[in-house]
Amino acid sequence: MTSPNAPDVPRSSSSDETLPPGRVVRWLIFAGVILLSVGLYFRFGIHTPPMGVTPAGSDTTSTP
Repeated sequence: MTSPNAPDVPRSSSSDETLPPGRVVRWLIFAGVILLSVGLYFRFGIHTPPMGVTPAGSDTTSTP
């Protein structure tokens, strides 16, 4: 039971039962960016040579 003199505290937006549509769209875009970057990593990132390694066809011991 609450006191009759207790101030009315408005509910915060984080305690609502439903999410606003803008927040849902933001999370869906965020999840899409993550999935796209993971997909691009597995498509192209694994096949790239490590940094500092010379390609197989280049000759670094040639004299000018």
